[in-house]
Amino acid sequence: MTIAEILDSERKRQGMSVNALAVKAGLSPGRVHGILTGDTPNPGILTVRAITRALGKTLRWLEIEMTRKVR
Repeated sequence: MTIAEILDSERKRQGMSVNALAVKAGLSPGRVHGILTGDTPNPGILTVRAITRALGKTLRWLEIEMTRKVR
């Protein structure tokens, strides 16, 4: 799975809208949407961290999820 897929899956699991996630992350809804759909294939680490934190997670959690999904 990609970072986008993992983050979007967690967003959906939490029942959070893209707009709500954007507000919590301090980003524009368009930017968050682009990242979650993969239209922005290489978001910066600070942007990914902001989204991850807005989901109540850490970059370490994301790393573990990525490793888990590769297996």
